[in-house]
Amino acid sequence: MVLADGLPLPRRHWAVAAVWLGSILAVLDSSIANIALPTISHELGATPAASIWVVNAYQIAITILLLPLASLGDILGYKRVYTAGLVVFVVSSVACTVAGGLASLALARFAQGFGAAAMMAMNGALVRFAYPKAMLGRGVGYIALVVAGSSAAGPSVAAAILALGSWRWLFAINIRSASPR
Repeated sequence: MVLADGLPLPRRHWAVAAVWLGSILAVLDSSIANIALPTISHELGATPAASIWVVNAYQIAITILLLPLASLGDILGYKRVYTAGLVVFVVSSVACTVAGGLASLALARFAQGFGAAAMMAMNGALVRFAYPKAMLGRGVGYIALVVAGSSAAGPSVAAAILALGSWRWLFAINIRSASPR
């Protein structure tokens, strides 16, 4: 059996767009909560020192789960793990949006980091299958550009969202962005 070399063009564009969207959401959420920490701690009645767990929980989940989830992708399939990660990410974004206290927000952020780790762990494999071998370097370069751009844009995006609404919108935006149209 001979495997095709990458996806045909219309499918490749949709597949890459899905990977990029997941990457943007996961990377943005890595940095946007930092900007809102003073507001979150004030609104939830937490100390500034305790509120850092909103950021730590997300980062710890990604750090712990990235490699095991990459291995799980080899076993169960990359698309399955990516899709499950996206579902966990969106459901936990809802939980972040409605969190009533610091502990529930930190727990929801840990779950969100779990979903983000599943998506990020599959990026390389999905790019490898989407692009033909001759264009693989370009595909990896594009995903690296998306990740770097999202990371750099995070604080500005957070400031824009906070200028227009509450800190809860930082997480609610994930729900709308990842929903099928």
